[in-house]
Amino acid sequence: MWQCFGSGFGHGGGFMGGGFVGLLFMLLVVVLVIFLFVKLVQGLNSTKSRMTDKDDSMEILKNRYARGEISDEEFQRMKRMLL
Repeated sequence: MWQCFGSGFGHGGGFMGGGFVGLLFMLLVVVLVIFLFVKLVQGLNSTKSRMTDKDDSMEILKNRYARGEISDEEFQRMKRMLL
């Protein structure tokens, strides 16, 4: 009766010889690969975003210094904090 589900115990049937369990395992592997790929892409985008934010902050600091809004000491202190 249970052989109609492809249990594969010595019968050579089903996915990877495991029938329904083999199919679930393969689906789990596919989902895991997709999940890891998405996390990798998100990580790369996050790194680019942090670099852009840092560059923008430095540009704002330079502009404030050029307009005379902050002193030399303040500029150097804030610059060290950004780097």
